[in-house]
Amino acid sequence: MSFEPFTLSDLNAASQTRFVDMLDGTYEHSPWIAEAAWAQRPFRSLAHLKRALVEVLEQAGREAQLALIRAHPELAGKAMVAKSLTAESTNEQGKAGLTDCSPEEFEKLQRLNADYNAKFGWPFILAVRGPRGAGLDRRQIIEAFERRLANHPDFELAECVRNIHRIAEIRLNDKFGHTPKLGNLVWDWAEALAEFSEQPDALTVTYLTRPHRACAQRLAEWMREGCGFDEVSIDAVGNVVGVYHGSDPGSKRLLTGSHYDTVRNGGKYDGRLGILVPMAVVRQLHRSGRRLPFGIEVVGFSEEEGQRYKATFLGSGALIGQFDMAWLDQVDAQGVSLRQAMQDAGLRIEDIPGLKRDPARYLGFVEVHIEQGPVLDALNLPLGVVTSINGSVRLM
Repeated sequence: MSFEPFTLSDLNAASQTRFVDMLDGTYEHSPWIAEAAWAQRPFRSLAHLKRALVEVLEQAGREAQLALIRAHPELAGKAMVAKSLTAESTNEQGKAGLTDCSPEEFEKLQRLNADYNAKFGWPFILAVRGPRGAGLDRRQIIEAFERRLANHPDFELAECVRNIHRIAEIRLNDKFGHTPKLGNLVWDWAEALAEFSEQPDALTVTYLTRPHRACAQRLAEWMREGCGFDEVSIDAVGNVVGVYHGSDPGSKRLLTGSHYDTVRNGGKYDGRLGILVPMAVVRQLHRSGRRLPFGIEVVGFSEEEGQRYKATFLGSGALIGQFDMAWLDQVDAQGVSLRQAMQDAGLRIEDIPGLKRDPARYLGFVEVHIEQGPVLDALNLPLGVVTSINGSVRLM
């Protein structure tokens, strides 16, 4: 598929008929979605357009959503065999290798299609181009098929709609010639950082273990060499600290960051996303030769999860002056004290009191984080801004 990419200016200036033509194929055989979204022009960004299309489908209700799902072809189904897929679906199923199935794979997909349709009454929908647009492989597609057959119908309906929106997002990116380069960079950083683990078959990074220290060194290296921070250091508790000065180096700073340790068998993005996203921001500012009226201080906190020692928030606690020196006598499962672990890592325990920050020097603290609940997922929102947070106390 090759064509001259559209621009938002073209789209915003278009008549309703032209607007619908420009977005043709974004949602399979469903021009009514673009027709309804036209009234929301002008769109400030591609993300704004994508959100408007999502809202149209949400407000249309269940029957319209079912009709849209049923407008999609089966994966490796009759339409593919008959070569009657839309150009968009042909491109997607081809990139996923579904046009090159072995006889065994093709037979399995036909059986899965039949089982799925018998249970749910609509075709299986999967964004087969995957998270980066390059295509899932046939094994991944079959595994997703088998896994989702166990879902409740209401959940599976929502899952199909989510995948339809993802398909639409990829198609819009193609139409507008858009590649999320910074998002892909953050993704790549997260994948590279996940190479360091205490377990070969799961991501586990606990305080001051060898993988933990390797993560700290890698973050510091990226900050220094890849992002253009003015100052980069690893402090007395193992926090990785990068400072990008404002136009006035003496100006206040915005503090941001999160933790890079993990729970046992943890995720690649929990905590780490909050370090990597502001790193990408600083990288972009540096490459553009820009300075803000304030500085940015990014901290990769060394510990939050309390997995090795019975103490949590060692990294952030030190920055607010709440590092309890009594913790140093705690021992881990192998009998290694926290004091010994810090000394072995070359950390200067006597410097910990000096890590306390003066709040008057900062504009505030913000943290990017993955959602660990169902709120955004249920609302089909890719991003939310938290205005308050719950604090908990546990007693035994």
